[in-house]
Order: sequence, then structure tokens, then C-alpha cells
Amino acid sequence: MHNRFGNIGQVTPKKLAVLAALAASGRIPVIKPEHYREICAIDVSALRDAVRRIDAAEWDAENEKKENDFSCFRQTQHIIARFNNDTQPAGYHATAFWGRWSSLLLPVMTAVAAHYDMAEPDFPKVMLARLSAGGKIDAHSDIGMSNHLAHKIHVPLITNDDVWFQVGAEKFRLTPGKAYELNNIQVHSVVNGGTEDRIHLVFELFDRAAPRQPVLRNTVSG
Repeated sequence: MHNRFGNIGQVTPKKLAVLAALAASGRIPVIKPEHYREICAIDVSALRDAVRRIDAAEWDAENEKKENDFSCFRQTQHIIARFNNDTQPAGYHATAFWGRWSSLLLPVMTAVAAHYDMAEPDFPKVMLARLSAGGKIDAHSDIGMSNHLAHKIHVPLITNDDVWFQVGAEKFRLTPGKAYELNNIQVHSVVNGGTEDRIHLVFELFDRAAPRQPVLRNTVSG
């Protein structure tokens, strides 16, 4: 479904309530791609090499304290660097991992942000996501209001030809050395049919200087 909120996918009662709250807030949602789009080529060699040196114990320890501990991610481990609440991208906090890794993460993220017309780009969620070989991420959509206010970026670091994404009805692969925006408010899923774990840098991007608009009325219908 497409309306002034962008490509929002199937409307459920919960999503309808989020859209109503978004309209009442006066905040302007970002327009997401229908399914996904390639943003740019990008050099991830330094970050990829550092990620390969993360041992199993660190993955386990960081995954134990992650904020996004949802059932759809039961075969995925995350290392959280930044995370925000459900309503406002600006309300994020940084973890100790961000303090140790920001010098490796920021060059990649800022290179991607340069392809957006933003006065004050910022990154409310930043994480490494490792999907086990043979594993999957169940179909789900990201519901909270903040998801409508930020672009969702995936940068493949370690992957294989048997990793398949699906957003809505579109099935596709993501290539290392490139950055992509995915529509996370559509129903989406991932399958790793390969023999190697898949690891992505995943982050959100929003403009701190984005203006508000007058409160909208009757905006959640098609």
C-alpha cells in the first residue's frame, strides 16, 4: 500500500494505530523504496576484516544483552552499537561496543549518508547482525513509529550466493561491496541457505534537522 506515509505494505490494526500516532505528531515520514534499492558501492574491507576477528564468546556475550530480542531473530545474533526507542529516532543510546568500534563503523555509515539529502544526518540504530548458516529470519515488519522516520540500511560484510531476502513479493540477494536501503515496514524475511554465517552492518539513518508539518487529518487510508 502506498500513500503519503510511503510504501507501508499491508495495513494491520497495530500499524494503523502507529500511523495515526505519526500523523498526530506532525513528524514527516521518510519515503522508503517499494522493496529495496542499491545506494552505492563502498569499501568495507577494514570493517570486514575486524568483524572476522570477533570470536564466538564475544558474539554470545553481546547477543545476550541485545535490545531487539524478538522471536523472529531466534537464529540471528546481534552486536548492538546504538539503539533507540519505538517513537523517536533521536532518543538513542550508545553501547560500550560503539565506543570501541565507532572509528571503523562511522566511515562506512557517513559514506552512505552522503548519498542522502540531509542537513544533519544521524544514526539511531547501529548493529552487526549474524544469521547462522542454514538459518532464517521469520517474516515480520518493523512496526514502531521511529521506523517510519528513518531509512534502514544494510551493508553486507560476509555473505554467500544462497542468502535470499524477501520484502513483500520481491526476492533478491545483496552483494558485498555495496550498501542498500530496505523497506523494513513491509513484511520481510531472510534465508541463509549457505554453509557460512552471513554478517551485515545494519543501521538506520535520519535527519535531525527534518522539519515538522501541521497535524494531518485522515491520512492513514489509501
